[in-house]
Amino acid sequence: MVDKPAEPFAWEHQAYDYNYENCGLTGYTGLDYHTVAQLRVMPARRAQVGERGFYKAGLAVLGDGTLIASPVDMLSPRVQPPFDSGLVESTWPVRLHRSTDSGRSWQPMEHTPLFGKEGSLTCLDSGVLLFTSESLDGVAWSDDGGATWEHVDFKAPREDPYQAVFPVRAPIVHPDGTISFVRCVGTMEGAAPEGHRSPRSQAWLVHSTDDGRTWGNRTPIQTWDDTFPLFAEADFLRLPDGRILVSSRFEWLHPLADKDLPYPPGKMPNDHAAGHMVLVESSDEGQTWSAPREFLQYSVVQGQLTLLQDGRVLCTYTNYHLPFGVAGVVSEDLGKTWDFGHPLQLAISNGHAAGWATTRQLADGTLVTIYALTPYHIEPLETGTSVCHTVRWELPAS
Repeated sequence: MVDKPAEPFAWEHQAYDYNYENCGLTGYTGLDYHTVAQLRVMPARRAQVGERGFYKAGLAVLGDGTLIASPVDMLSPRVQPPFDSGLVESTWPVRLHRSTDSGRSWQPMEHTPLFGKEGSLTCLDSGVLLFTSESLDGVAWSDDGGATWEHVDFKAPREDPYQAVFPVRAPIVHPDGTISFVRCVGTMEGAAPEGHRSPRSQAWLVHSTDDGRTWGNRTPIQTWDDTFPLFAEADFLRLPDGRILVSSRFEWLHPLADKDLPYPPGKMPNDHAAGHMVLVESSDEGQTWSAPREFLQYSVVQGQLTLLQDGRVLCTYTNYHLPFGVAGVVSEDLGKTWDFGHPLQLAISNGHAAGWATTRQLADGTLVTIYALTPYHIEPLETGTSVCHTVRWELPAS
């Protein structure tokens, strides 16, 4: 019997002295180094979406099976979003692509402008497409397959200039057909000057009763007594029993229990190393929410949830530790427990800048996951170090 230590492996340097791009990442933060793995190789099919320099994307499936992807073009000049979320001052344009062969190949689309990294696409039952990104305090909608887009400003109230509206990856579709987006306003770690008393975070449901074309009343919802937002890079999944399960990103203000932070709080300009995902849920259509419970480890972020046809829940996520790239984990009991003993490695990146994976299941049961990765990280930025790819794959039966 192997006597695995309870304490993590001790490296001889500190993450805040030697790290990737001032993110606190060493390649080992968040990694359980006292393990080995037995791999199972499965067939898959990969395709590139667009050109070098494309990066994180959303993914939607139209009613006829057509796939729409929304990679952001990091080689284009920065642009101003139509309305500000407070997270970024400028962003990059989105270049929509279409696949009519279930993700085997991708073709560029002509479309009116969309903007923003950390973008997400949702196709409603009516065929209306909704687009969100970290740059937009609002939503863009299209009812012609993504050719033309209208933007709607949610105008979420912020109490001081250091607050921001944090991105979410999917709406909540209620039983009566109403669609709601959660708008959560809070203060990111390090955003306010030292000594500033940041206001408590707030959240609302913004509602639409016409398939996302107009968004009317905004109703406050209960979250938690904290300055940091409860919903950040959050994905919302309706479960068969009616509950709404949410994955959300926390950072160094809310460390994992009984696990030291990778570096002293507040030492890094970009907090990728201490980033981790939690789960919260609601049983009353998003009016109240459970306390967050720990889910993914340090340096494991951007969890996206997919309810599979067989009733299992798949979470695809980003590894900011070795092997950098996109991974996944499965739950057999609607998110109560997860099979971390059998993680899925869906893509490996040559550098940590990767991920924002989204997985959609097609009618035949095949899974298509879209993601970004950095295969050209030692080449000049102006030639494009990143790409956007998809992989078609199948999850073995439980």
